[in-house]
Amino acid sequence: MQLIDFNRSTADLHPGLALYWEHHDQRFAITDLQTGPHQLLLITRSGRPLTLDQFRARCQQVDPHAALFIAGTPAQRLYGYRLVTHLILLGGKFYN
Repeated sequence: MQLIDFNRSTADLHPGLALYWEHHDQRFAITDLQTGPHQLLLITRSGRPLTLDQFRARCQQVDPHAALFIAGTPAQRLYGYRLVTHLILLGGKFYN
């Protein structure tokens, strides 16, 4: 998923929604961002998750065609998100 796609698809969502990464039925708070060549790395650490509004503010100068990744070794590409009560859950794959 590219930043431009994420921004367009979340344009009408509440700015206070918290951002999390969902992996193997666990949720990890997205607490920081880092830019790389043609990519935006989302960093998960303990602490308060970024809100959608904070995410948008920090990404204003980022290339809109940057691909979204979760930071790690190797970085993991994000392909979508889903909404649950007060949360945006980003992920690479979603299982039922």
